[in-house]
Amino acid sequence: MRIVVGCLLALLCSVGLAAEPKNFEQAKVSLKQIYQGSERTFYCDCQISWVGRSGGRVDHQSCGYQIYSPKGLPSEATLARAARSEVEHVIPISWVGKQLQCWQNGGRKNCQQQDPLFNLIEADLFNLTYAVGQVNGLRSDLPFGMVDDSFKGQFGKCDIRIDTRNRKVQPTASIRGDIARIAFYMADRYNLRLSRQDQQLYLAWHQQDPVSAIESLRHERTAALTGRSNPFVSGEKQWQLGFKTSGIGLTAAGWQSLQSAPAIASSGNMPDKPLHGNRNSKIYHRPDCPNYMSMAPANRVVFNSVAAAEREGYRLAANCP
Repeated sequence: MRIVVGCLLALLCSVGLAAEPKNFEQAKVSLKQIYQGSERTFYCDCQISWVGRSGGRVDHQSCGYQIYSPKGLPSEATLARAARSEVEHVIPISWVGKQLQCWQNGGRKNCQQQDPLFNLIEADLFNLTYAVGQVNGLRSDLPFGMVDDSFKGQFGKCDIRIDTRNRKVQPTASIRGDIARIAFYMADRYNLRLSRQDQQLYLAWHQQDPVSAIESLRHERTAALTGRSNPFVSGEKQWQLGFKTSGIGLTAAGWQSLQSAPAIASSGNMPDKPLHGNRNSKIYHRPDCPNYMSMAPANRVVFNSVAAAEREGYRLAANCP
């Protein structure tokens, strides 16, 4: 396993992708490399033909996909979205974002502008895949579950069922384990709460659909790029009811680019300047942080120490060295 990951890392370095993406746009480009040689959508297994740096067109005939149009002929917008592939968050980014202060002050757009940590979470490659654009739009942030047989054939031979009225999405059996292991990873890394019912469902899916060759390959490529694994794919961790999550991804220590950063506490190297906190995002910046002076004066809160900032609920910006 270590040799394989090392070889993959060398390959990724050769194409200029030896760094974890820092935002969603960068992640879209990285994901394309992870899917090289297996260019198919996640939910429907449709062939993708790449277009541009990160986009693609979907071959409906390759998977028997039929455009869902319950109210008659599909609109031009529906046809266009069904024809393209889109990058999909398997576990909706809103589920994570709602935990963050930036989301409370303006939703996803505000988080993208104000919170570097959110951008890293949004770009987490372990939670990203490709979907037919129409499926991505209809799925939205609906949770996974079981849907009755009246939805069978909703998208032709693509066996995903989306019940918007009852807010449930049933994926095809061959990827249910993949989804479960992504859910465990996201819950563990970002302290997402999974209900007992959801845990039981995902545990069943994990047992019924073990790690496949293609899931393992994509995992190895992602691990080589990010410097970490999904421990529920690698076997380093096993989920059980009441699993205690680490929440490591909500801290600067959870990101490879920051783990080797030099210690700053009482180092003597820091300029004698106060910390700047962002009132909206609840993030503080040391004088050596790239965004130390970037916030509007009206949003700036000054702290004399790290302890003072953290007492007020502020956390260190993820892009600080």
